[in-house]
Amino acid sequence: MFLARHLGYYNKEQIRLLDFPSATEVIRAYRNRAIDAASVTLDEALLLAETMPGQRIVLVCDFSNGADAIVARPPLRSMAELKGRRIAVESGALGAFVLSRALAIAGMATADVTMVSVPVNEHRRAYRTGSVDAVVTFDPTRAQLLADGARQVFASSEIPGEIVDVIVTHADVLESNRPALEAFVAGWFHALDFLHRQGVSPDAAGESFKLLELPDRAANLRLLSPSTEGLTGSIQKMSALMRERGLLLRPGRPELGVDDRVVRAARP
Repeated sequence: MFLARHLGYYNKEQIRLLDFPSATEVIRAYRNRAIDAASVTLDEALLLAETMPGQRIVLVCDFSNGADAIVARPPLRSMAELKGRRIAVESGALGAFVLSRALAIAGMATADVTMVSVPVNEHRRAYRTGSVDAVVTFDPTRAQLLADGARQVFASSEIPGEIVDVIVTHADVLESNRPALEAFVAGWFHALDFLHRQGVSPDAAGESFKLLELPDRAANLRLLSPSTEGLTGSIQKMSALMRERGLLLRPGRPELGVDDRVVRAARP
């Protein structure tokens, strides 16, 4: 989206991109209606929908295939070795979800570790000062910590398709301000096409690009169809998993839907 703005695909009178230092602040701004749409992970979208009915996903941005990870201080080399250790986790849903999945795969429980709430912009400092033994983080911080000598003990590549970045908006905004949403999504696909045309290599575009899958327009149309084979199925599975892990507390499935109308209208 920032490449689209840089290339002039966005009319600044119609679309304003706001950058926040953490996912927690993005969610706070969205809850307060300071922003009309937000880039969040699927689990964060479910948390929003639990207390704010009428949420709609209008674009699937990417799937994380290793960009989200847990890194630990040597000589720690595995999740099992984190038992009884302090782990930095951002207070939002994503860090808790990644940690809960990693612990479950390792046959551990949340009670086996001590979670320390640390905003993502403080992850590297927390590691360097020794206040935590491990960090649940994502690129570029993941790559920076590995360069500092940390060891990766879990990555989202072990849970393919579960960490998804989406654009979510309120149902009323979708109806009242659809032209702006269509322009935003059209710019996104223009920028994606630009990267493909230029043949930008993962090295040139950034290390984390190697660990992300960015669905094109055709893939988005498949994902945003009402079929349970698309994102709807992932929402159902994620909702059940989050409820099982105590990340969703209210009864009933959160009102989070998918809507392909914006992608359909946002043609090059």
